[in-house]
Amino acid sequence: MLNNQRITESMLSAPASLAGDGSVTSAWADMNNRYDYTFLVAVGAMAASKGVKLELLGSNDSGGSGAEPIRELSHTADSGGETGRLFAVRGRVTPDWRYLAVKLTNLDDTTATVAAVMLVSDTLYVPDDGGVTVLQV
Repeated sequence: MLNNQRITESMLSAPASLAGDGSVTSAWADMNNRYDYTFLVAVGAMAASKGVKLELLGSNDSGGSGAEPIRELSHTADSGGETGRLFAVRGRVTPDWRYLAVKLTNLDDTTATVAAVMLVSDTLYVPDDGGVTVLQV
């Protein structure tokens, strides 16, 4: 464990429109000298029974060449819809992938929403699971 690791925050994907049936991939985060990671993903309004799919991607190229999905999570809004949702994608760094990114796909083919991705890294920081959908890697 790296005892000198502090909280660092990096906005990987500023709030951007996520078109109906579209997707957006965050910038690639370098995991060199990191022990673990937490990507916070904020998603805007979702219509009733519509949702999003999150994928954690791994690559050994800073531009994402040869990227492969590591794990994914699909979330569907309930019958009343949702005004927004916060997701946390967290895990420990492995030697398999030097760079990680989060891909978000809008599963609603008619309505756009917004999404943003932030990387928060600290071995002691664990977001409160209350109201947060967690994808543990």
